[in-house]
Amino acid sequence: MNNRILVQTAFIAALLAPDHTLAESSPWVETPGGKVRLLLDVPQEPAKTLRGAIEIDLAEGWKTYWQEPGDAGVPPQLDLTASSNIAGSMIAFPAPQRFDDGNTQWAGYKNSVVLPVTFDLEKPGAPVHLKGHAFLGICETICIPVQAVFDLTVKPGKEDSLARILVSTAFDRLPQPASPEFGVREAVRKDGKAVFDVRLPAEGQPAELFLSSDAAAFATPKFESAGEGDGARFSSNILRSAGDKPAMVDYTLVQGDRAVSGKVQLP
Repeated sequence: MNNRILVQTAFIAALLAPDHTLAESSPWVETPGGKVRLLLDVPQEPAKTLRGAIEIDLAEGWKTYWQEPGDAGVPPQLDLTASSNIAGSMIAFPAPQRFDDGNTQWAGYKNSVVLPVTFDLEKPGAPVHLKGHAFLGICETICIPVQAVFDLTVKPGKEDSLARILVSTAFDRLPQPASPEFGVREAVRKDGKAVFDVRLPAEGQPAELFLSSDAAAFATPKFESAGEGDGARFSSNILRSAGDKPAMVDYTLVQGDRAVSGKVQLP
């Protein structure tokens, strides 16, 4: 972002000693503007997945990014290349807020947030060694890239009640799946814009649409017009795309205290 200075030094802290002690959550990593830790909900029986969460405790006045952070932001990421018995992972995101710093608009969180993570296991029931780091941006008047190193070994059956509650609550707070009554019905390209026809649960109330795609980049969606009944329309300038090739778009649609997430293809 134009008025934000990226501090080039990432703050790195080891979350556990290198003896791979069994654990369900890591100690806090203290950073300017907050602290970060990794939580794990260890399954009591062999399972194909392991649930966890990145907990970000923000100091007053600080913010962090959603999955689509804009041109100069840092989206939350996990590096698990040194781990064992991990086939893959996916970070999920609660509904974000829109921020305007005077030059650009971007999506993120101004309060402490817990980002759910699902780890796919190669061998259910076998020990899991999670070794790597979480990387994210924490911002006030400047943005600081934060790197938190973790080294955790877990086995099924060793329960941490607090970690389980925090992880379960984080998953429960995710947006609901989109539906025909609340979600994007259709996306089309028109005059260099992506146009999204949506359905909303409450007629006449403000709504926000957040977009993310590996195949395209979008400006902040603008409410364009209301359709019939519960219909509405958003349009967004296409900033980058692979020509006229179809793009799969992840979205979160928010109205009041309700939010849904889904996918739509932009032809």
